[in-house]
Amino acid sequence: MGVLQRLGTRLDPWGGHARMKRFREGWPGRTSHDVAFYRTPSVQYRYRVAGSGKTIVFTADPPMTLEVYDDLLNIFAQRFRVIVVEMPAMGFSATRGDFSFGFRDTNDDLALFLRHVAGLDAVFAFSCVGGLAALDIAARQPDLCSHLALIQVGDVAAFARWKAGRDPKGVLARPVIGQMVMKRLAPKRMPQWYALSVGQSQQIERFCDCARTSFQHGALWSLASAYQVYMDAGVNLAPPQRPILSLWGTADRSHPEINVHSLRHLAPGLACESYADLGHTPELEDPARVLASIERFLSR
Repeated sequence: MGVLQRLGTRLDPWGGHARMKRFREGWPGRTSHDVAFYRTPSVQYRYRVAGSGKTIVFTADPPMTLEVYDDLLNIFAQRFRVIVVEMPAMGFSATRGDFSFGFRDTNDDLALFLRHVAGLDAVFAFSCVGGLAALDIAARQPDLCSHLALIQVGDVAAFARWKAGRDPKGVLARPVIGQMVMKRLAPKRMPQWYALSVGQSQQIERFCDCARTSFQHGALWSLASAYQVYMDAGVNLAPPQRPILSLWGTADRSHPEINVHSLRHLAPGLACESYADLGHTPELEDPARVLASIERFLSR
């Protein structure tokens, strides 16, 4: 990592310890009775948990924060012990100031949370870029995962295409400048992102309202650092030896068509299910339908 890149990645987690305290004691810690925090050496994860039975873990896809997951939690809790967690330096999961955003380092830290909070043999229902973490953790620490039900997740090449499409001028890919631009533009970029990615347009307003409130209380969206470091096109992913389901909302216009179910390149035998009327977050747009898909997958 070069000097500029190191400097850039310090901007997003700046003041990490003070932010952790503010998130625990302030609005982010009081939005629901089931909000909890778990601290690893590098990250203070914010999460919600509901229900009992086999554990299924969702990752909040920024700028979504935990506050928009009420319906999902209520529906999935009828069948699972369901956990929704915000990824490091996203939402209100604050990190230490020296957090590096490295692919393996980030995944190893997330695995600590999974081991101590989710336990063994969970279903990983991670979404978007978080799906890369699910694949990597399931391959290297297989005791944590029994099945993967990945949402809007492609292979490494698919995410390189997605990143290029979302940042065509390479602004976010530039160290320091990318972080500064993202911090200034995140609230303005959010409605455009939802308009592009959400399949059911009537839900955009509630997603925007939630994100707007979260940003007012200091929510993180460290997309530039993720672009520059975490989403490394040179990463080698080994296929996990676990059953995989690829769930895809094809009304999501943020991905090119070539990315749909491109996980086949990594795991040729995976199961696939598409939703023509849902977008980038089908688990939020129609959680009951996604629950039915996951139940069918597990029953097989």
